[in-house]
Amino acid sequence: MELEGNTKFNEYEEKIRNHPAQGNNYHQDKLHKKKEQDAQFLITQNPLLMRNLLIIIDTTKSSKINDFKPSRLSVALLHLPAFIEQFLECNPLSQIGIAVAEEYKCTTILDFTSSCQNIKQYLSTIHSINEAGFSMAACLQTALHVFSATQLHAQSSILFVTTSTYSDDKLDLFEWTDKCEQAAIQINVISFAGAIHQLIKITQTTDGQYLCPLNEYQFSQEILKFVSPQELKNHKMITQLVKIGFPQKLIVNQPTLCQCHLEIVYNFYKCPVCYSKVCSPPLLCPICSTWIVLPHQILRSDGYETLGVFEMQNDGLEHICFGCQEQTTVIHSNCKRCKKFFCLDCDILIHSKFKVCPGCA
Repeated sequence: MELEGNTKFNEYEEKIRNHPAQGNNYHQDKLHKKKEQDAQFLITQNPLLMRNLLIIIDTTKSSKINDFKPSRLSVALLHLPAFIEQFLECNPLSQIGIAVAEEYKCTTILDFTSSCQNIKQYLSTIHSINEAGFSMAACLQTALHVFSATQLHAQSSILFVTTSTYSDDKLDLFEWTDKCEQAAIQINVISFAGAIHQLIKITQTTDGQYLCPLNEYQFSQEILKFVSPQELKNHKMITQLVKIGFPQKLIVNQPTLCQCHLEIVYNFYKCPVCYSKVCSPPLLCPICSTWIVLPHQILRSDGYETLGVFEMQNDGLEHICFGCQEQTTVIHSNCKRCKKFFCLDCDILIHSKFKVCPGCA
């Protein structure tokens, strides 16, 4: 993806190199980091407010193969937490569910949630089994059941992490693929076992992606491509009014039961409509179906439409960074909307974490 003003990076790097100030290597490193961050920011720009992602992990016998060190499943479980953190960071109003593919079946181990801590906890319980029999059709059947209870206005997508070389189906695979296509569920696959014609055809039918990493590092990079939503060419999102409630957070000394996952909690949020206790927004209230969300999550989602890549400038003048209030002399960034100046450190922080320009806000 082409960056605006990308041709100026070499020019600014030369000016930094020739600048009499000390620490030029430091500024060059920041310049390169800004270039990488701008490219990542453009990739993860997300016009969708709500997404539901179901991650299905293949735990059959092939997941123990050690062509990826120490094993295929171990590599997946090592890099999935970083992907989940970035997904929830870039999609504040989205949720993730976890399922495992076992012997000719698929089991949901975690319903949709936005709690990164809960997701990591359940990922740590996944392990390989000694049985073969990966069934894509059984996984799609489970996924359709899971998505039937989600919101129609949210994008539904599946991410398969497969280790098997084929799909051994007792059900009609393409019948269930057609049902997923009709339900506008996008199917993405990242495969340790190379290209499989059946699965490639399924991803193409549902406007998904099929990726085959060659090593551990490539897997960690390829999986990040699923952070941003892929375009659905054959389906249109349903637009409808959504009942939203802003909850109150409570901390109690006595254990209480959450209504969303039926687990013991001490910190919870109270639904403003039915006063149910739920774990962590955003989520759909299991009692009154109110979309429970925090104000800053809406603000961060809206920030994708208002925050753009800052333009680098080198006018030879000293400016005060609007973020950290420190002087910036060599290279600084400028927001096109509010015209505020920022140092490279604040520029990187704004685009990687906050997603909202302090000057515009």
